Amino acid sequence: MFNLFNNRCCCSNNCNRPIFPKPPTGPTGPTGATGPTGPTGPTGPTGPTGPTGPTGPTGATTTTVSVIATNTLPAGSDASVIQSGVGSTAELSFFIPEGATGPTGATGATGPTGPTGATGPTGETGPTGATGATGATGPTGATGPTGPTGAQGVQGLTGDTGVTGPTGPTGPTGATGSTGPTGPTGPTGPTGEAATITIGTTSALPADDDPTVTNSGTTTAAVLDFGIPAGATGATGATGPTGPTGPTGETGPTGPTGPTGAQGIQGLTGDTGATGATGATGVGLAAYGGLYNNAEQTPSLSGASNYTQIELNTEMPLLNTTTSSNAITVEQAGDYEINYHVQINSTQELTFNVAARKNSTNIDSSVVEKTALETATGGTFVADTMASIITTLDANDVIDLALAATSEPSGATVTILGDGDAILTVKKLTETTV
Repeated sequence: MFNLFNNRCCCSNNCNRPIFPKPPTGPTGPTGATGPTGPTGPTGPTGPTGPTGPTGPTGATTTTVSVIATNTLPAGSDASVIQSGVGSTAELSFFIPEGATGPTGATGATGPTGPTGATGPTGETGPTGATGATGATGPTGATGPTGPTGAQGVQGLTGDTGVTGPTGPTGPTGATGSTGPTGPTGPTGPTGEAATITIGTTSALPADDDPTVTNSGTTTAAVLDFGIPAGATGATGATGPTGPTGPTGETGPTGPTGPTGAQGIQGLTGDTGATGATGATGVGLAAYGGLYNNAEQTPSLSGASNYTQIELNTEMPLLNTTTSSNAITVEQAGDYEINYHVQINSTQELTFNVAARKNSTNIDSSVVEKTALETATGGTFVADTMASIITTLDANDVIDLALAATSEPSGATVTILGDGDAILTVKKLTETTV
C-alpha cells in the first residue's frame, strides 16, 4: 500500500520509499471574483428613553393689588396712597385733593359762584406679577446602535490548486434606528418666596397730566411710586360786589387869583373873610354794564360754524349803556374791556367756538375754541370758556355772545345751565372827571 497523501510506501517492510516521483506544483489560479454585497442589516432596536429633564426654575409668586378706597381731601392738601395689605396681597387707599378754588373775580356786580373742580381720577391698579417659567423639556434619547454588518459574499470558485480569493468587502452600514421617545417633564420647581409690595413716593402732578405708577424696586420686592394729578382748577368765581366808594381826596391847592376888577367906589373896609376850600377832583369809569343768564337754555345748533346767540336775561348795574335782546349797547365811543365766561354741557364730545360779537359780527380776538370732554362721573361732556379783550367801540355799537359747533352736531343736546353759566360785561377804560 502507499499513502496518497505523502507519496510514501506503507508496506509491512516499512521501507518508506517513494512509489513515484512527486509532480511539480502548478501555477496559482486566478483570484476568484468578488462575491455580491450582502443584504442591508435589520434596523437597530429603538434607543433607550432619555434621562428626565432638569428641575424647572423656581416660579415667581403672583401678587394681588386692589384699590379699596378713594378719598377726597381739601384743596391744597398733599396727595397720598396708604397700603393696608401685607405680603402678596396689597390693598391701596388713595387720598386725592380737590382742585384749587378759582381766583376771585374782578370787583363788580355780584354773580353766581363758579363750579367746584372735578375730583382727579383714581390711580391705576398695579400690574400682576409674572408667572414662573415652565421647566425645560428633557433631552432626546440616544440614537439606537448600528445594524449588524451584511453577510459575506459567496466565495469564488477555486482554481486548480489556486489560493482562496480575498474576502468580499463589508456591506454598507444599516439604517439608523428611530429616535427614542422624549423623556418625561421634570418635576415642578419649589414654590417661590412671597413677593412684597411697599409704597415708595407719592408726587403731585399738574392737573392735566395722567396719573402714573412706577415700580422702582424688583419683580419680587416691588416699591410703587405714585404720581397723582391735582384736581382741575375750578372755574373763575363770579364777579364780586361793587367795592365801597373811596375816601374823599385831599384838599386841592388854592386856585389862582382872578384879574383885578375895575376900581369901585371906596367903601368902608370890612373884616377879611376866610378862603373856602377847593373841592376834590374825583375819577371813575365813564361807562359799564353787564348781563348774565339765570335760567337753563338749550341753544339750537345746526351745521358747522353757524353761530347762535346765547341768552342773557338778567341785567347788572349800568352806566351810559343799555340792554335789550340779550345784548349791551354802548352810548359813548372809546376803548372798552369786554369779558365773558360760558360753560357748555353736551351729551357727546364736541368742539365749540364762543365769540363776543359787535353788531352781529365776531370780534376776532374774542373767539375761543374748546372741546367738551367727559367728566369724571361719566355721561356728561363739559367745555368751560372765558376771554378778556380790549377793543375800540363806536357810540351805539351792540355787543352780545354767540356759540357754534366746529362740526355737524348730529344727535347731540347742548345745554347752558342757569345761575351764571353765561356772563358778559363791558367797561369803558377812559377816565372821566365827576
